[in-house]
Amino acid sequence: MENGVAEACFRRWPFPIGFAMRLEALLRAHEFMKIERPPELWEAETEDTRFLPLLGEMIAAALVGGTPLEELTLSASNVVVEPPEDGEAMEVPQPAEYVAITVRGVTDLGPDDTWHPSVPHRPGLLFRLRDRLETAGARYAYVRRIPPEGSVTVFFSRLVPPA
Repeated sequence: MENGVAEACFRRWPFPIGFAMRLEALLRAHEFMKIERPPELWEAETEDTRFLPLLGEMIAAALVGGTPLEELTLSASNVVVEPPEDGEAMEVPQPAEYVAITVRGVTDLGPDDTWHPSVPHRPGLLFRLRDRLETAGARYAYVRRIPPEGSVTVFFSRLVPPA
């Protein structure tokens, strides 16, 4: 590869595979699951090599909880967190634009819980995933149990393309 071509690859957005995660491709690669996504999906600020181990652990946790793979749902969502208008102190996640990745199904992922890098760790799924969450660059995560379903959701900062 000529030097100019290699340099162009490093400056281009969207980034080549191995740099930024391409959610559209990732969702297509997981079509053996149920997939949910908005018509226009933002990209997440993470790398595929850092994110995929976390996604694998999220899926494995749901499988261990009792749901067959083809009955799990993998969803990606664009999320905007606004600051509170009533003057209350803002908890996590902080006001910003995020991409949320969720794995859900008829499964037991444990009790409701939240994770943030600055919050003390508690026992449970998110405690077991904390290293993967931090490595992937997650900003916030939560587990929800609304019987018979359970879900685990992870927020990533939105990757904004350069102007």
